[in-house]
Amino acid sequence: MAEHGCKVCRVLDERGMERYERRIVEQWRADRPRRKGYRQLATWLNVLMLRREMDRAGLPTLGEEPASKYDRLTADDTAVAAEVRDRLRDGGVDVDSLERDFVSYGVVRTHLKGCLELDRERESTEWEPRAIEITRSHAERKAEEAVRSLVNKGEIAAEGDVTVHVSVELECEECHARVPAERAIRRGYVCAER
Repeated sequence: MAEHGCKVCRVLDERGMERYERRIVEQWRADRPRRKGYRQLATWLNVLMLRREMDRAGLPTLGEEPASKYDRLTADDTAVAAEVRDRLRDGGVDVDSLERDFVSYGVVRTHLKGCLELDRERESTEWEPRAIEITRSHAERKAEEAVRSLVNKGEIAAEGDVTVHVSVELECEECHARVPAERAIRRGYVCAER
């Protein structure tokens, strides 16, 4: 069994959601007014988990349906929460496991500050790396939406969840070395010949 630093580490690992860690950090460090606090990030991650489970079960996830279900599932009105829980369970969602994995704002704070040892200030004030990441993230979100639609229409078949990966790579025209843009920026070159 893998060692996990906190509940967020465990949930991301066990649910195959490691790639969302970068999005959590991006949203936490974003410029105002797009910046999200710990509570907003916890809600975002919990709704994302619910959306994925609803997708897996073949339940509709268009628009704000998962967020609406999450709000009712975590509502103070226990009758409303019980009704949503029953509907999800009837639809094939393992609600008990999902609710055990829901994270609190305190756990998100522990993950960012303890496990990742981050502070709110971005490491770079340069605009170029940020622009590349915004573009990559936007492309990934759009591709995820399109693929989810194709899966829901039955035009793409998959045994489990379909994950979309978008990366930006740089290639040296002389030696044809290819590296992720993030790595090239970090080390200051594309190829060793520089």
